[in-house]
Amino acid sequence: MAQPSDSMTNKDELIRFLLPDTQCRGAIIRGTNIFKTAATTHHLSDDVASLFGQSLLASILLLSISKAGVRQVLQLDSQQAQAPIQRILCESRSGAVRGYVNWQENNKGQRNQKGGMASWMGDSLHISTVRDLGFGQPYVSTIEHQSEHLADHIVHYLNQSVQVRADVVLLGDLAILIEAMPGCSDDDWFQAVETLAKISNTTLKKNTPEHILEALNSLHCKIVGRDAYAYQCSCSTERMENILKSMNTEGLKELVDDHNQVTLSCQYCSQYYTLDMI
Repeated sequence: MAQPSDSMTNKDELIRFLLPDTQCRGAIIRGTNIFKTAATTHHLSDDVASLFGQSLLASILLLSISKAGVRQVLQLDSQQAQAPIQRILCESRSGAVRGYVNWQENNKGQRNQKGGMASWMGDSLHISTVRDLGFGQPYVSTIEHQSEHLADHIVHYLNQSVQVRADVVLLGDLAILIEAMPGCSDDDWFQAVETLAKISNTTLKKNTPEHILEALNSLHCKIVGRDAYAYQCSCSTERMENILKSMNTEGLKELVDDHNQVTLSCQYCSQYYTLDMI
């Protein structure tokens, strides 16, 4: 029997589902492989690796509920000049997600005394999103929110900017989102959120997404779609050459070495490209 290819075994599955009894929909993904690849690519460990991985999954969740969306960018910017991490940017598209962590070099790796993501970025963030539908101008939105928890920031963005009722769970490498659809009453929404909240942390941490969704069967949970995602960069020599073409002459002069070459690195995957200048 043929063995599965690396391209398949390194992917994580997002499951889209409906809760018809409460007029809600949702998505769930356990991003084990995404976490591992992202942490290895960017040399991250412990809670920073978890924060970055959860940001990547949040970007995928937002893409999953975007109408006909082809690209979703989630950008988190610290409002504290001395925070160890100044920015986390994540970009997802069909089947792939990528991102990077922008450190404050003087404080790299030095967390403050607060807990959670606040220890690395502070608890006040600017949350910016770009939803690119593949035609016309992308939709760009920026809000500010204060919380120690990434899930709270995502919920606040959805409530304030997208103006939908939503709840988000980010625990370890698991991400869940539920969203109220048209016709969802206050009682319906309370029932959906209450049912999700009753799922134990042990179940969320250890079980498969399919098993976790069984806890929503009282709402007649129905799986309606599956999509595979991997941490994957779309950089190429051609893209890097286009970057060089867009730079001004003075900027290029500072980059050219003695061999009339320029070396660029991709911030999403750390791959280096050495290009000849003509």
